[in-house]
Amino acid sequence: MFASTIDNKAIDNLPYVTLNGKIQVVTTQKQLDKALEYLSACNTVGFDTETKPRFSAGKMYRPAILQLSTPEMSYIIHLKKVGLPENLSAFLSNPSVIKVGAAVRDDIIGLQRYTPFTPGGFTDLQDMAQQYGIAEKSVRKLSAIVLGKRVSKTQQTTNWETYPLSEAQLQYAATDSYVCLKIYQTLLANEQEKKTPKERMYEEVLRQAAALIDPESGTVTNLANMAALLKETFHFWWVGFYLADKQKNQLILGPFQGPPACTRIACGRGVCGTAWKKGETIVVPDVEKFPGHIACSSRSRSEIVVPLKNASGEFAGVLDIDSERLETFDKTDKMYLEELARLFEKFL
Repeated sequence: MFASTIDNKAIDNLPYVTLNGKIQVVTTQKQLDKALEYLSACNTVGFDTETKPRFSAGKMYRPAILQLSTPEMSYIIHLKKVGLPENLSAFLSNPSVIKVGAAVRDDIIGLQRYTPFTPGGFTDLQDMAQQYGIAEKSVRKLSAIVLGKRVSKTQQTTNWETYPLSEAQLQYAATDSYVCLKIYQTLLANEQEKKTPKERMYEEVLRQAAALIDPESGTVTNLANMAALLKETFHFWWVGFYLADKQKNQLILGPFQGPPACTRIACGRGVCGTAWKKGETIVVPDVEKFPGHIACSSRSRSEIVVPLKNASGEFAGVLDIDSERLETFDKTDKMYLEELARLFEKFL
C-alpha cells in the first residue's frame, strides 16, 4: 500500500528521478510525423504540457510545448513551431494509445485553443491515485509516494516560449512526462499483482479489441475479429454472434469460431433468445438445467450470453460463448464481456 500524504521535508531526503531515455526536440512537420509514427505504436505514453507563466491577471497563454514520453524516448514538441496539425490532433483523439498525465483536463483545454479535438485515451493520475488512497495531487508528491523519488521543480516558472530551450528546461520537461508514465506503470503493476490470471487475460483482450475495431470495416469484419480474439485467448469451445432480425423477431447466426451452430433463434427461446427478451446477460453454469435450452450440440455444458446494443442504445444482437466444461463462466466473465460489448456500439 501507498502512503496517503508526504511532507516536503521527507521529499527533500529522496533521490532525484533519473531520466534514462533520449530527448528529441520537435520543431518541424517532418520531425513530428516521425515522432507520431513511433508513438502511435505504443500502448501508453507519458503526457504533459508547459505554458509560459502568467505574472498578471487576465493574461492567457496557449501551451508552448507538448511532452510525450516512453521509457526510451521523450519528445518535446514546440507547438509555437508546428502548431497542432491534423495528425497530432488524431493522436490526441486516439483511444488506443493511453496518454497519462496529472490534471490532464487543464492541458487538454489549453491544447484545444490551437485546434479543437475530441480527447481520447487520457488517464489522469490524480483520479487514479485516489483509488489507492493517495490524497496528494501534484506530480512531485505523487512521485515521492509511488516511486520514492523526487522531481525537481526549479524550471517550472521559466519562459517556455523561449527557443531554443535550455538544457535544464529540456530535462525538466522530459522528466515531467516521463515520471507520469512511471507512476502509472507502478500503480498498475501494484494493481495487476492483485488480479487473477483470467482478469489479466481479459484486460489484454480489451486492449487488443480497442486496437482492432475499425468502424469503417463494417459489422461482419469486426465481429469476426472479436470472435477469433476470444477463441484464441481463452480456447472456449464456441464463440460467436447472433444478430437481431427484428422484423422476423429472430436472431440470425453471424460470425463465429467453432463447430456449426443453430442458424436462427426466436426471441425468448433458449439462452440467446432469453437474453434478448430480458435485455440482460445470462450466465448458465449447467445448460441442461436451463429451461428451454436449445441444444445445438451435446458437447456444450455451460454458457454465457451478453446482449449487444448499437450506438442508439437499441438491441442489435448477442455475444454467445459455450464451454465443454460445467460452471466455466462467473461474474468476472460477465463484467469483462459486458465491457467488451460496449466497444461494439461503434459499428453495430
